[in-house]
Amino acid sequence: MRSDWSPLQTAVTEATSFLVIKGKRIAGAIHLMILTMWNILKRLARALWSLGITTHSKSSMVLSGPVKQFVTGPLWVVLLGKRRDVSLLIALLSPVLALVTAWWVGSTVGYETLTAWVRGTWFGTEPSLAIFLGVSGLLVLGAISAGINSGLLPTGLLVGAPIFGAAVTRYGTTVTYTWGSQVVSLPNAVGIAVLFALGFGVPATVSGLVLGRALRNVVRVYGGRSGPSSAAENAWLCRPPLRVLHNSVQIRCALPTMPLQSPATNQAARSYEMDSMTRS
Repeated sequence: MRSDWSPLQTAVTEATSFLVIKGKRIAGAIHLMILTMWNILKRLARALWSLGITTHSKSSMVLSGPVKQFVTGPLWVVLLGKRRDVSLLIALLSPVLALVTAWWVGSTVGYETLTAWVRGTWFGTEPSLAIFLGVSGLLVLGAISAGINSGLLPTGLLVGAPIFGAAVTRYGTTVTYTWGSQVVSLPNAVGIAVLFALGFGVPATVSGLVLGRALRNVVRVYGGRSGPSSAAENAWLCRPPLRVLHNSVQIRCALPTMPLQSPATNQAARSYEMDSMTRS
């Protein structure tokens, strides 16, 4: 019995020793792999941190200079307007204008009639005066907004709100397609209204902005500019005050703040100065 047990015990011992040795080697390899990965991750994290700090410092230097002035200056005015209170008022007024337009179209005209008017005007088969008046009203709204505030987004909201309100009355109507009829759902109506507001509102907004800026420049140039002074008025602006120095009279001419407008004006001023010195 002992002779049979000894080889079995030896085999078990050798197998156990083999497994322990292999387990230690595997554990060591795993530990070395983990340490290597940890070192790689630490180096990568340090590199990313250094890159982030460098990028932040450089971007701060760039954004604190001309870029910041451009973003907070002309770009802000072009997008949101010069006056925040007016932009906020327009943003709050736009949903109300959309609701009023939707109520008026739904209660008086109807979506089918509005669609017929738009198609007849677009294709020229039956132009509608109401469509032309509506487009003119949108242009007037855009021009007024651009003249007062000159903001692209507030003007776009103000112009696109009536278009959205008119188009959303499509909700609940029956639309006939080639495969059959379908009742327009609320998501469908809102999505189509947004597309209409963008498709027709963006050109109207741009046209209103151009018209409003042009009218504002015309008013600024021709409305607030005074006419040029004449030669005699510029000559009389040169008044000769007297100053006594060493018992003699010195004539000085106080030149006007504005430059003389023409050679005739300069000649008149010089003649007046020579006459004054002659009389003295």
